[in-house]
Amino acid sequence: MNNFRFFLLFLATVSMTFVYSNRVVFGFTVICQQSGNETEEVTYVDPDYYLLDSLNVAWMFTATAIGMCLGPAPFYFAHFLSTRVLIFSYGFLSAISSILYPLADSLGFWPALVCRFLAGFAQASQLHFTNDLVLRWTPQSEASFFFSIMLATSQFGPLFTMILGGEMCSSSFLDGKPPTTFWDNLEESEKKYILAGKHSTNKKDAVPYKELLKDWTIWISLLMFTGYYLAMIVYQQYSPIFIKQVLHFTIRETGYFSAIPQFIAIFIKIGCGRLLDVKFGCGPKLTLVIPLLILESMSAFSLFLTGFLDDRVWALICMMIFASLHFFVPVICSRTIQIRAAQHSHFALNLNMVIAGIAQILIPLGVQAVVPDNSREQWALVFYFLVITIVITSVLYTVFSRVSPAEWTNPKKKSEYTIYRLSDISPPEPITIPMPRECKY
Repeated sequence: MNNFRFFLLFLATVSMTFVYSNRVVFGFTVICQQSGNETEEVTYVDPDYYLLDSLNVAWMFTATAIGMCLGPAPFYFAHFLSTRVLIFSYGFLSAISSILYPLADSLGFWPALVCRFLAGFAQASQLHFTNDLVLRWTPQSEASFFFSIMLATSQFGPLFTMILGGEMCSSSFLDGKPPTTFWDNLEESEKKYILAGKHSTNKKDAVPYKELLKDWTIWISLLMFTGYYLAMIVYQQYSPIFIKQVLHFTIRETGYFSAIPQFIAIFIKIGCGRLLDVKFGCGPKLTLVIPLLILESMSAFSLFLTGFLDDRVWALICMMIFASLHFFVPVICSRTIQIRAAQHSHFALNLNMVIAGIAQILIPLGVQAVVPDNSREQWALVFYFLVITIVITSVLYTVFSRVSPAEWTNPKKKSEYTIYRLSDISPPEPITIPMPRECKY
């Protein structure tokens, strides 16, 4: 199979799409329980139903966020397990969190809270497995393209969920092989293509936590991720509520209007991701900065107009433009971290999931405080705050980030390392040579 890496990409994308979908589906669970749905049947809701209390709804979102904060932990104490076992485990937790939710919902607040925690816990695996796939199975010339497709699961999942959720609310009704055996499915030509230009030490380097956490580029990328998550979580969790209850569209229209930006963002993310690999003669930083400034300036202006305009149709259009463009940011951040931290990028990317979890804890509390009456004026304040966050983080990245491997990614001790080179020799043989002390690459 000469394109086996694309087969793996497809499987990973589908799996992570459903993991993501299981997390965001709760937003439609909330609005489906409220009056105003276009069903022919009359639904009677118990006045004591726990989701009718906005504080309980906030706690459900918070439980998901706590799960995302704790989700990366097993990667550091369960490292003796293979990647395939870990992927299966996280996927199983995600599936269980959704399959058992109807039963948990009928039992009350606490069982449902556990399910939401498990959904967030499983979601925390996204960046770790994405990074692992790109490092192991992607040639350098396709790294951004693979990253953008895997990160597009944050659009595939909501796209599927929002359309299906809107329709349903409006209607009446791995095996045990070790990971290395994957190579048996590769043609030799594809193996050479994937490994060309890569090197690996014979002994895995320990993560230089101190040096990594002192690197300005890592922190700027994490900060920009924070700005992205704030806006993204507000959109994905609250856009159905804003469109239906504030802009007063029907629930079926809400489902489609919420999904349209996800659909557009898929093409923008994948298309621009492929262009990042082409580079057009630009250096690594300029290749990332140009699309960032273009897309984020337009998305920030569109979000400002969402809060500023009184016309509900134009406010909706501007909101959809914002979401369509803003969802490209994680591709920039992830590639920057992967280039800067190299073989240690998994640690920094797992920090992103912790940040996402913290953001999800704070956002429901912040929205509850700033938007108590769910009015246009109150939501405008939220949008203006997000605009300021987007502008500041984009400027910081443009001015201060360095898109090149950090010195602390170089091996500190004399050791042997393996170079893979692309040649006409079949099968390709790695050449193992001692590393000179003064060698820097």
